[in-house]
Amino acid sequence: MNLRPQAVRMVLAHGLPVMIEVVAESMTPSIERGAKIKVEPAAGELVPGDIVLVLLNDASELLLHRVMHVFELAEHQLVIHQGDAPASTFATCPREAVIGRAVSFSHTPSRPLPTLERLPPGTRARFERRRRAAALFALGRRMSAALRVGDRPVAQRLGRVYRALTRKIVG
Repeated sequence: MNLRPQAVRMVLAHGLPVMIEVVAESMTPSIERGAKIKVEPAAGELVPGDIVLVLLNDASELLLHRVMHVFELAEHQLVIHQGDAPASTFATCPREAVIGRAVSFSHTPSRPLPTLERLPPGTRARFERRRRAAALFALGRRMSAALRVGDRPVAQRLGRVYRALTRKIVG
């Protein structure tokens, strides 16, 4: 993104939309590098398939990804997100880190946003496989918390298993 993350966060926190330019390729082929996207505050419920703007942990970077799964863990809502690109990896963040939701292309508002219904069959099938794998990952995280197994090593192991599984399934 070409705007400073803190400025984007402040504008969205005031309930105003922002225009961002995509500078990476994690959402290709759905959204190409250089596309200008209108993003509004991410109020309300997130659902799998939403294209969201995530503020990374150190607040120095923004990431445009698709929501794969939303789940609760220890009274915190977490979001699993991943780009559409075949090589894109997943990540988990607190719900508060999702600061915006893509609503349209800014310079060509008549161009439809690549919602799940508009994805080509291959991309849609990859999303569905990834969504199921994300749900399994979330289940593993919740089970490890319920069993009071050391969270960090188990989460790392589950992450490695999830990544290996998605590589085999997605190709």
